[in-house]
Amino acid sequence: MSCVITWWGHASVEVRMDGVRFVTDPLLRRRIGPLHSVGYRPRDTRDALASVDAVLLSHLHRDHTDLPSIRRLDRQTRVIVPVGAGRLVSGPAGRAVQELAAGTSTAVGSVRVQATEAVHDGRRNPGGVAAAAVGYLLLGSCAVYFAGDTEVFDEMAELDRALAHGLDVALLPVSGWGLTLGPGHMGPEAAARAVRLLRPRVAVPVHWGTLRIPLVWRLRPGHNVGAPHRFAVLAQAVPGTTVVVPVPGHPVMVS
Repeated sequence: MSCVITWWGHASVEVRMDGVRFVTDPLLRRRIGPLHSVGYRPRDTRDALASVDAVLLSHLHRDHTDLPSIRRLDRQTRVIVPVGAGRLVSGPAGRAVQELAAGTSTAVGSVRVQATEAVHDGRRNPGGVAAAAVGYLLLGSCAVYFAGDTEVFDEMAELDRALAHGLDVALLPVSGWGLTLGPGHMGPEAAARAVRLLRPRVAVPVHWGTLRIPLVWRLRPGHNVGAPHRFAVLAQAVPGTTVVVPVPGHPVMVS
């Protein structure tokens, strides 16, 4: 049993298990409007992305569903999205997109992909395309949970209880790109409460530090970089859980 987790930055995470390669919420551009991305990018985007088997989109906010980034993917790559997001993501070229509601699943190779509940406003923008927000549970030789954006909710505990051997990896957001976190997000303390419900063997903090408003970072150069370390201190107290604070582009082996 093994899987490899590589955080690219923000909510973009590459997960490899059982010969299948996933990428969550891919962000492949250096800039989205006023936001600058300083995360990892494959050197040769075309070749590096051609072997991605499936992309998992958690919701339609622009920092999670970046349409120009999705267009860089191979046409054969499966794109799995929440209910209501299919038409927007398929685009004029009619890319094949599969919608999943929370609690439903599909197979990608030998890995089962199950959409999970998320407490977050998943609309493209106020008054825009209405779609749900979800997380994903990847079930193969490893069990990996990608939370997307969400608040803590009690039913997180059910994800672990439903697995015969428990949860191996939890990819949890611990911050954001603004000065404050609004509803539907987790800071370090909330993410640590999620760990107590999920009880993963390995917890990996994501959604911090790589998507920036330049002026904010000049005024507050340490803004949100401390979040994963605060999370690590709090979550490390959960028995049986190891926290790995990732470095963009550096693989983490879980075995």
